[in-house]
Amino acid sequence: MLCFSVNTGMPGITAYAGFFELGSPKKGETVFISAASGAVGQLVGQFAKLTGCYVVGSAGSKEKVLL
Repeated sequence: MLCFSVNTGMPGITAYAGFFELGSPKKGETVFISAASGAVGQLVGQFAKLTGCYVVGSAGSKEKVLL
């Protein structure tokens, strides 16, 4: 975890702890990310995909969705 946290900073630590420690998702589950265009939301989306989850994300505007 130390190497990971050095590379991704505070958003990475927040995303990791929230997703793996609090959420504990399993392969095949659906993960909804309410702020998918933000720093933490983007990382949670990647973690969810790597875990084998189906990911649904939302953003505040069409421009953010197109990112």
